[in-house]
Amino acid sequence: MREAAASLRKPWPWLPPGLSIVVQETAIILHHLRLSWRVLWALTKIETRRKYAGSVLGLLWYPMYSALLLGSYCFLYLVVFKLRFREFGSYQYVLFVFSGLIPFLGFSEAVVTSASSVRQNLAILRNAVFPIEFVPLKYVCAALAGLVSSLAILTALSIASGFLGWHLLYLPVAVAALLGFSIAVAWTLSAATVLLPDITQVVNIALMLLMFLSPVGYTVDMVPANIRFLVFLNPLTYLIDAFRFAFLGVRSTAIWVDGAFIAACVVAVALSGTFFRRLSPLFADYE
Repeated sequence: MREAAASLRKPWPWLPPGLSIVVQETAIILHHLRLSWRVLWALTKIETRRKYAGSVLGLLWYPMYSALLLGSYCFLYLVVFKLRFREFGSYQYVLFVFSGLIPFLGFSEAVVTSASSVRQNLAILRNAVFPIEFVPLKYVCAALAGLVSSLAILTALSIASGFLGWHLLYLPVAVAALLGFSIAVAWTLSAATVLLPDITQVVNIALMLLMFLSPVGYTVDMVPANIRFLVFLNPLTYLIDAFRFAFLGVRSTAIWVDGAFIAACVVAVALSGTFFRRLSPLFADYE
């Protein structure tokens, strides 16, 4: 594998030096993925089972956690704040919140579990036979795999409430955007956390702030115009919008925005993968 990867480090004379490095490293990552995707799949299954190994409910904790947080949001906005939407009744509002919670919870778990993944496994990684960039990647895949049950429940509820439509075919696009963005953040944070462990504390605080800055329980139009830019600066806004469109057929932004967001995610994945691989030779110094 190392010889094959070395052969990919060929010059790209028509590209600027920085871009040439990104292209080289991205090609190596794709080569590793092509050769070792079965290893990544096995690691993801092991991590998914290990998380709730020995618990009574096992994988049922995934939808239960979503349901508990959903109940908290609905109690806060419907009972305490007494919010009412012209477009939605109480039951439809539950689906509105649920469709926003799913990408937020998936992203949160992927980031929290992957941020310290490399630092916690440095001793093992020194003798590992699989690519080191797979370590944070398996946590991202395991986190998103846990959303399958929640997605199934929301799909059933959406169909039962009459929201079934062609827009449900848009779900793979929303999931792909969530996966790409989560991978980019996971590679960046997991590499940086090896050098600066305090980043894990910053991540927890940032996710708490994102919970309120993300339009999970409210629409973008409800935010005052003078501070609405804060919501649009939040990448989760576009992920939530994509999932809502897939399940409910409603959205706050134009559909072309999703294309621009996915393109940005592709670039971010390439840059973060390069950042991770360029820092990886330094990881042994922090064991």
